[in-house]
Amino acid sequence: MDLDVAQVRAFVVTAEQRHFGRAAQALFLTQQALSKRIRKLEDALATPLFLRTPRSVELTADGERFLPHARELLRVADAAVAAMGAEDRPLRLDLVDHRLSPMYLLRRLAAHEPGLRIDRVAGRGFANAIDPLLSGELDAAFGRVSGCGRPLPDELEHRPVRLEPLVALLAPEHPLAGQDVLRLDELRADGIWLPGLSGPAEWLSYLKELCEEFAVPIDDSGVSYDLRHTLEQTRYGKRRVTLAGADMELAPDLNLEVLPFEPSPLFPWSLIWRRGKAHPALRRLLAVAGRTSREEDWCAYDPDHAWLPADDLSLATAARTTR
Repeated sequence: MDLDVAQVRAFVVTAEQRHFGRAAQALFLTQQALSKRIRKLEDALATPLFLRTPRSVELTADGERFLPHARELLRVADAAVAAMGAEDRPLRLDLVDHRLSPMYLLRRLAAHEPGLRIDRVAGRGFANAIDPLLSGELDAAFGRVSGCGRPLPDELEHRPVRLEPLVALLAPEHPLAGQDVLRLDELRADGIWLPGLSGPAEWLSYLKELCEEFAVPIDDSGVSYDLRHTLEQTRYGKRRVTLAGADMELAPDLNLEVLPFEPSPLFPWSLIWRRGKAHPALRRLLAVAGRTSREEDWCAYDPDHAWLPADDLSLATAARTTR
């Protein structure tokens, strides 16, 4: 049996996103075209790979078995392309997730450097990008270099480009909604609601440090199938406060209150790349990222009103002193 790499890639991205709309966006396809590729793959394998419901997309047992092999197939295919060394190919950049700050940053950078050609990957966490960076399958990645479960290899370099404030999201009827800011100690009774707490290791370790520092519990009760589902439950469910990055695009139709925290937790985003010979576009990306970060004050840090984990604060301080 000959497998179509484009169909396999459509399957893997959809499996990772658990959402046909986001997967189609990540692959620059219509949902109809994405569904067609997956149906053809299912026909070739003679088995369904997904369970489709109105609110979620889940893998079947066969889909779960096929996923690691599909990822390996894509890894080998991408490595074969990388081995050709074509310098006119797009820069391969891992954005962690297309809903998060790196996509916002990339749009801002594109406004300054519109000629950059970038092939965007959503690897679901910086820890997943380390080995592809070392092997050359990726040219660069956004991520938090601390807390990913392993030391950063010496072969990789990094540069902080954004300290993203986290903000509180709550219904307009919530008793705390009328304030200008939300003090973290005001959440010690009810906690921060993050249903089915999950995500990349570097995000979970950040949350653990934040909540331990300010003695705020995490309420992981309930189920959420995606960001929209979490926001809907925050707006219309029981009294809750959840959080998001200030750079994220949220659902405006839900009319959620968005409040800054005091002190403001900052999530550190760095650009990471492999030492040595770099893709020509990487040098341009690093230059425009550094310039834009300085001009737009993306790494602003006020110790009286902001908070960073100790390791991230050390990295941010070192970066400022070496600019």
